[in-house]
Amino acid sequence: MGKYRDVLGQVLRLALIVAVCVAVMFGVYALLGRFDRKVLLGGLIGGGIAVGHFLFLSITIARALDRAAEDSDPARLQLSIQASTGIRLLFIAVVLILLFRADICDPVAAMIPLLFAQFALKFIDLLRAGKGDDKP
Repeated sequence: MGKYRDVLGQVLRLALIVAVCVAVMFGVYALLGRFDRKVLLGGLIGGGIAVGHFLFLSITIARALDRAAEDSDPARLQLSIQASTGIRLLFIAVVLILLFRADICDPVAAMIPLLFAQFALKFIDLLRAGKGDDKP
């Protein structure tokens, strides 16, 4: 667990920024008079998917780096990361399609948090660059 402390710290920072962005999104929906249960579920599900995707991506890369120290075949490690990414994205797409088809959540409210995660990553990188921290 100790070797994943940095990964968990990054995921926590991302989760906090995504949560703030989702709360702002809820506020915008409320101001427009369109906030309802489907928007709430969409925002929570989308935020959870975004953070979960980043968590699994981070763990996959951390494990690949650990294996890289033991293995001398970088092509195999790269293929492992690419396969994991493809499987994760396919899983996310299937889950979202099923949720949308079942009319469980608002599609826009579920997709926007995925963009918030990208914003959060850029924001975290910007803060890290401003502090002069070179750690990933």
